[in-house]
Amino acid sequence: MGLKEYIIRRLITAIPTLLAISLITFAIVHLAPGDPLQFFLALNPNTPPWMIEFLKKKYGLDRPLWEQYAKWLWMLLAGDLGYSYVSGEPVSYMIGVRVWNTLKLTLAAELIALAIAVPLGVLSAVKSNSPLDHASRVFSLMGVSIPVFWLGLMIIYVFSLWLNLFPTFGAATIGKTYSSVFEQWVDELWHLALPALTLGLVRTAFVTRLVRASVIGELQSEYVLTARMKGLSERIVIYKHVLRNALLPVVTVVGLSMGFMLSGAVLTETIFAWPGMGRLAWWATLTRDYPVLMAITIITASLVVLFNLVTDVVYALIDPRIRY
Repeated sequence: MGLKEYIIRRLITAIPTLLAISLITFAIVHLAPGDPLQFFLALNPNTPPWMIEFLKKKYGLDRPLWEQYAKWLWMLLAGDLGYSYVSGEPVSYMIGVRVWNTLKLTLAAELIALAIAVPLGVLSAVKSNSPLDHASRVFSLMGVSIPVFWLGLMIIYVFSLWLNLFPTFGAATIGKTYSSVFEQWVDELWHLALPALTLGLVRTAFVTRLVRASVIGELQSEYVLTARMKGLSERIVIYKHVLRNALLPVVTVVGLSMGFMLSGAVLTETIFAWPGMGRLAWWATLTRDYPVLMAITIITASLVVLFNLVTDVVYALIDPRIRY
């Protein structure tokens, strides 16, 4: 099977998966206590009963669940994500202005994690049981143990309140006019630094341990002994032979965990008031904004499928022996 045929088959088989995810999510959000009208009544306690009945019919909340789901699915197939029950805005617009922010945060955090974890994991494996290795393992243990919200608050305290180097919230300076595109990029990167660092450090701890274990396993392989007997320098053995094979499981785990990064961005986006899908999902959950929740779920699931597909392609590029 060629790569093109493999990609097409993967995309086709993803359809029932996405359908099942949407069905389960729809059932959960509708069976959970509370509904959008209760939130509306909490904000508008003097709303007359006829208005509540009108809103029920307008949003279709008086219909059976299967009929509501069928209507939502039909609208989705037509490319319509519906309208928010709270703001009345098109859901496609609400997500469109936020999805890039979440992807930008997630990709920046992953780059930070890989830039730190790969060299640190390799050095920790090569110098196994050395003080550097012990320090690396302590760092990894702390990274996987510290809650992301506490780490975010500490980073805000140090870099924003104490050193006054970075802003505490937002994706750009409010009310600022930019003289050039470059100035706008600099301002956005300035705001992106702390949330990306927070999310990236959490990932760094896990990836470091994975790289270390993978490199140690490769160092015990016979081809390493053969390469050394040929007189190759240790640097070439490590970075040209060992690291390439050691990165295969790392690429797999990183690609598969990108979906968890997208969901894990909820806390980070909330702490830093980052205008992304995670923060929108948190607010939609509180207000029981069903169309927004369903749209975020199906888009996030689609991105996970896409990341998994990209992982398979990269896996084949790294190891020429792999064919689909």
